[in-house]
Amino acid sequence: MKKIIFLGLALVLFTACSEKQRYTQNSSEIDTVKKLLANYNGKTYDTGIYADTSKTNYNSKTNSMTPDETMAYHKENDANYTNRGFLEEDQEFEMVVTDKGQTWVNCWLDWKGTLSGNGKVVNIPIHLTYQFVDGKIVREVGHWDPTEVVLALQEMEAKNALPSDQKVMDRNFDDFIKKFHNKQDMSALDDVVASNYVRYMNGTKAATGAKELGEGMNNTFMKGFPDMKITTTERIYDDNKLYVHWNFNGTNTGEFNGAAATGKQAAVLGLSEILFNSDGKIYLEKVFFNELDLMTQLGYTVSPPK
Repeated sequence: MKKIIFLGLALVLFTACSEKQRYTQNSSEIDTVKKLLANYNGKTYDTGIYADTSKTNYNSKTNSMTPDETMAYHKENDANYTNRGFLEEDQEFEMVVTDKGQTWVNCWLDWKGTLSGNGKVVNIPIHLTYQFVDGKIVREVGHWDPTEVVLALQEMEAKNALPSDQKVMDRNFDDFIKKFHNKQDMSALDDVVASNYVRYMNGTKAATGAKELGEGMNNTFMKGFPDMKITTTERIYDDNKLYVHWNFNGTNTGEFNGAAATGKQAAVLGLSEILFNSDGKIYLEKVFFNELDLMTQLGYTVSPPK
């Protein structure tokens, strides 16, 4: 009887040792994937990790690429970025062996890149999976949401297609938003605002000249929302006139229009009509947004007139 028991235990141990591990987070295959990612970050376009017959599919089931075509794909995309690469933080790797005996390495990564055309920084979560045979990659599949990059590239293409005079307007308007409003750099106004500049806000004159505009914004929105950010969603040019949709976001941590800080966040949509002079500087700005919506988000109540 004892011999039978010992024989059974030996058989179980032999089976367990002979069966390949079905799941692990440490393996030579995972190390190979990490090397491939390091090569990508270092722009070392080495196909030696792939089998000659390997196929790569990114966000597609049908458009397969050979190892050489995959490297060419990366090189072509590199032209769009001043820097790009997978981040080292929060990387996750696993190796699994399927019921069919296939070996796959899955990884969940964060990718960051800076677009060369406008300096925009994009962060994208990416899932990559690799099938291995005899230590070589025979299949690579990648999935991510490319929307942010596609929209940014389309915006740059649209700007490049603008007539030369509108490019000056667009560049000045970019500085008006990014430097003056978002970075609160008052000196930026000298380069983008004309001497006869006038701003209307919801039909009421709000500022005349760059100095009054800077002081007015500094004492209201910039004081009330130190972290304020304005982003534009659509720009339409008509000769020297620009219609632009924009988003305002900020946290009310400072006094705003004489009221104490509420600590509340606010997000407001708006529309502006901008007119430029012959030098491409802004001389008239008409700003429209829902003031009641902003005050409601901050927790203020507006009583109806008696």
